[in-house]
Amino acid sequence: MIYDKLPEIEQNAKDLVQVLRFYCNGNIRDASNLAFLVFSKMKPQLMQRYSGAPITETYFRIRKIGDIPFPLIRKELFHIPKSKNHLIGAERYSTAGYPCLYLASQPELAWYECNCPKKFAIAKFFIPQEPNYFLKFIDFSEKLVTLSHSFHTWFINETEKLEVQKYLLKHIYSYPLRAACSVSTKYPNAQFHEEYIVPQLLLNWVRNNAEFDGIRYESSSNNENVRYAGAHNLVLVTKTFDSDGYDEKLRGCIKLTLPKAYDISNFSGNDPYLWPLCPEENDYNYI
Repeated sequence: MIYDKLPEIEQNAKDLVQVLRFYCNGNIRDASNLAFLVFSKMKPQLMQRYSGAPITETYFRIRKIGDIPFPLIRKELFHIPKSKNHLIGAERYSTAGYPCLYLASQPELAWYECNCPKKFAIAKFFIPQEPNYFLKFIDFSEKLVTLSHSFHTWFINETEKLEVQKYLLKHIYSYPLRAACSVSTKYPNAQFHEEYIVPQLLLNWVRNNAEFDGIRYESSSNNENVRYAGAHNLVLVTKTFDSDGYDEKLRGCIKLTLPKAYDISNFSGNDPYLWPLCPEENDYNYI
């Protein structure tokens, strides 16, 4: 089964490299067209996950507090409204000028992803995670080393070997795309990151695909504390906006707590995993 798919997997990998060549040579349309063809071809084999499966999770978002403070209200920790798109910079999966909502499954990961601010506000988020009310993601979040041990065990113990092979095929088939979306940035402070080309094209494809709400992914940070934390990120796409510039679906289905301000100078030690970063309040509400 897997052997028969190897030529197709290799061609997908070559096409993703060609996407980068097109883009870096200024052929943006060719890059986008080829990328969308590859993503559509890979779709049946992409790893997918529903929110709340197998466990219900809480998510977090952090915003740095700079010289100009902002009110500690829920809207300030939601995605930047489309009406203020001049404030939106490019991130790994999102392009400049177009809002997305990034969340982390641990407050510590949210802090690292926010470049370790000394002063910040944090809020807890609750997304739909019920059997008949959920969000659907492309999933690049499973730890591959742990997964390799799991497959070894499954092939020994499981009676339905064909199902294990199908699951393994999904991971192998989607790996070139996962790898292309997970490259750490060589120049973190640069104006342009070629490492973001494929993930940004993928999220653009997701935005035009009614089946998915975003991408669940493992952090690409080089920080060892992040690598071994076991947490993951979500990037939620925005599609249809209300009169305030917020995504209608996200605004109507995601609740969050009131933001709480922190200053790390008030914490003891240098390990954020020992800091009381998780707000105790559970005053979830819509923005």
